[in-house]
Amino acid sequence: MCLNGNSPVYVDVILLVNFIMDFFIFWAAGKLAGIRVICGRLAAVSVLGAIYSVGCIFTHLSSWYSFPVKIIISGILVVLAYWPRSGAEFFKAWAYFYGVSFAMAGGVIGISYFFQGWSAGVVPDFSYMWLGGGVICAVALGRYGDRFVKERIIPNLLQCPVQVRFGSSWCEGQGFIDTGNILTDPLTNRPVAIAEYQLLSGCFPGDVRAVMESCLPEDNLFEALAQTSWAHRLRLIPFTSIGSKHGLLVGVRSDEFTIQTGSESLSYPQVVIGLYREPLSPEGSFQVLVPASLVQR
Repeated sequence: MCLNGNSPVYVDVILLVNFIMDFFIFWAAGKLAGIRVICGRLAAVSVLGAIYSVGCIFTHLSSWYSFPVKIIISGILVVLAYWPRSGAEFFKAWAYFYGVSFAMAGGVIGISYFFQGWSAGVVPDFSYMWLGGGVICAVALGRYGDRFVKERIIPNLLQCPVQVRFGSSWCEGQGFIDTGNILTDPLTNRPVAIAEYQLLSGCFPGDVRAVMESCLPEDNLFEALAQTSWAHRLRLIPFTSIGSKHGLLVGVRSDEFTIQTGSESLSYPQVVIGLYREPLSPEGSFQVLVPASLVQR
């Protein structure tokens, strides 16, 4: 114990609380960043972080707790905790470290507010209950946060409204920015988008719809479409996928392809659209796979 003014400060309690908080913050951040977590290393780094936290009670060490120094110290601890293999992995882990820290602080504040006004006889050891709230928050983030980010947040960030024009007709739908879509038009070497036929069918002439809605296999579809009024728009796009090393996808050339990304609208002429006769998303959340190269300009 040491004295800070007239109030006693228990160094061992500060060490213990900060060690626990730091350990779970590093553990959850590593899980979210997809970095291999070594508990022994995290424990050692958490001890260093706890020791650093104790120093704040000594006024002659105040210069070590300025904002720039805290940023540097946290960066060093992140390196020691994960030993990242690249700068990108370091910044990813660092960002998650602060994200989990803020979330954990929110959990602590939420628990303390929830029990505010209760007597100590009903809810003893408030500080440990608040600490428990922060730990529960960190564990939840580490166990389920990665799945939530991948299944909910990232897909929503990658979705964008899309418009496709054929002549004077427009079709609108929801696009998904697909970093794995590297299909290109063999004639122009430009990126190819993939869209559900049902989304575009309203823009197609009757003879094209009749062929597309027939039961022809993909191998014969191109030949049948070549006899329609849209023969000049047709493309045959080679692709490789699991179970199909030399697949062919029928595509049609659009007159305009527009992507709405936030407040910006990106428009491209004569983008080839690969036609897919089945739903692209089981949940129906999007109907167009947008090549990432079209939004990276």
